[in-house]
Amino acid sequence: MVEDTHSVSDAFAALGDETRVAILEALVDARCEDPENPGLSFSALRERVGVADSGRFNYHLGKLRGRFVASEDGEYSLTEAGNEIVGAIFAGTYDDDVLDLDPAPLDEECPLCETPVVAHFGDGQLRVECEDEHPLLVTALPPAAATDRSTEEIVRFAVRKTYAQLDLVTAGICSECYGHVEGEIRSVESDDDALPAYAYHTECTRCGYVTGSVAAVAALRHPAFVAFCHDHGVTVQERLPWTLPGIVDDDTSAVSDDPPRYETSFELGGERLVVTLGDTGDVLDATRE
Repeated sequence: MVEDTHSVSDAFAALGDETRVAILEALVDARCEDPENPGLSFSALRERVGVADSGRFNYHLGKLRGRFVASEDGEYSLTEAGNEIVGAIFAGTYDDDVLDLDPAPLDEECPLCETPVVAHFGDGQLRVECEDEHPLLVTALPPAAATDRSTEEIVRFAVRKTYAQLDLVTAGICSECYGHVEGEIRSVESDDDALPAYAYHTECTRCGYVTGSVAAVAALRHPAFVAFCHDHGVTVQERLPWTLPGIVDDDTSAVSDDPPRYETSFELGGERLVVTLGDTGDVLDATRE
């Protein structure tokens, strides 16, 4: 829950003017031109933004100063919050235009039913699924992530982003608001035999952001799993998630009720890695067989 709603409202209100957004973009342009000396004087910044009235420009700059724009030795530059905002602007996070790309086939087969795999980007979301609609990867992406990229490049980008998010949530950190995340291994009730028996569910206690995946994903970033894959010539970071061992063919089972314990395994090159998970998804033990 956001504790200071007035502060948040003031922050968004400060951005509710084209001149102020133009100031932020001008500071970005200046930084791109000279990263070592990104600051601009008042007059240089005003000239870039194109506001003739000095008083009017100073009024708008004052609304940004402190929170989004820093002033030091007579020069203005972006604060960390300013960097976050312009990053979202350039990523297209707040754009009204909806980028919708036609579904495109990937050179992959579904590991569940062996039908062709298709990727589709629309409404800010990338979906990778087979013709039988088995979801292999579903994740949110800003429009800029899909602009001027091939379907394969968009998927690779999404995979990298997914792994980065997983690094955070398995460490108990929300990838959206950086609040505290609580993880849980949950039983899956479904008549579909292709679905795993257990899922790894995470939820942010601050913003409520939820993630869900097969239970084996809880071990995906653990050093024991990464080392196991590396020893068999598999670089986790470069592999599509559904092509990693133990993800699609997740065999997680409950091995104890009190305390709750779950066991999942991964196989490569005739060797087996057996991982024990706690009820929160934490790795308690990892043994090679």
